[in-house]
Amino acid sequence: MVNKLWCVGVGPGDPNLITLYGKQVIESSDVIFCPVKSVHSESFALETVRKIIALEGKEIVKLIFPMTTKEDKARPYWLSAYEKIKEKVVSGKKCVFIVEGDPLIFSTFNSVLEIINQKKEFDVEIVPGISSFQIMACRVKLPVVDGDEILVIMPASMKEKSGCRTAQLRDDFEKILEISSTVFVLKSGRVMNQLMEALSGRENIKVFFGELCGTENEFISELNDDLKSRENHYFSIVMIKKEEKEVDFGLAEGKERGVRASQSVFGRND
Repeated sequence: MVNKLWCVGVGPGDPNLITLYGKQVIESSDVIFCPVKSVHSESFALETVRKIIALEGKEIVKLIFPMTTKEDKARPYWLSAYEKIKEKVVSGKKCVFIVEGDPLIFSTFNSVLEIINQKKEFDVEIVPGISSFQIMACRVKLPVVDGDEILVIMPASMKEKSGCRTAQLRDDFEKILEISSTVFVLKSGRVMNQLMEALSGRENIKVFFGELCGTENEFISELNDDLKSRENHYFSIVMIKKEEKEVDFGLAEGKERGVRASQSVFGRND
């Protein structure tokens, strides 16, 4: 018998976006672990799974992951979660840890995975899921990256700098936008005003705001001043897409004439 934990990303909220393999793993499980922020909280991932998978007869175990950026406060909860998982896994039960989105992209599972990799007391298999930023790009119908473009995915957390968060964020964007073509700022609802101020006055970019992407309460809009007074959800995203200028290199008729200035005309043959 192989002691093994499965971790399944269940996507952004639409149960139809759970992968076929992910669904099979959850359906065949004995124990389902789901992250919550407190004892009385509901699990977003579990609610997604309930819509498409019958959970009768399965043991549901909530694991507390408090909303804090301080590792010394969070680590005891990570270790507690690990021990609860280990107890069930080594007993021979098929155990699955479910998370919204993808298990390896800003996920609560990452902290547990670090401990699993350190202790090596049981095996783990990770089943990828669709992330909310992918859904958002699909909704606005813009390519995420192409050719030699660079993608940046970053959290909305900001460090204090001379007492001015906006100054720090503006400085960060100067560096990031200089090298990247597309930037996704995740969980940006709490800092929307600072984000808008940092992005104000910038040219040659398209900016979109998305909230609860992939759920029935999905909201997507181009960035505008109305968002400053709106109560934005924690699960929100800002997508920043740099607009590339079209350059005519005088290619022969029937060939591709519009080539992005950021690409080498000799570096792409597709």
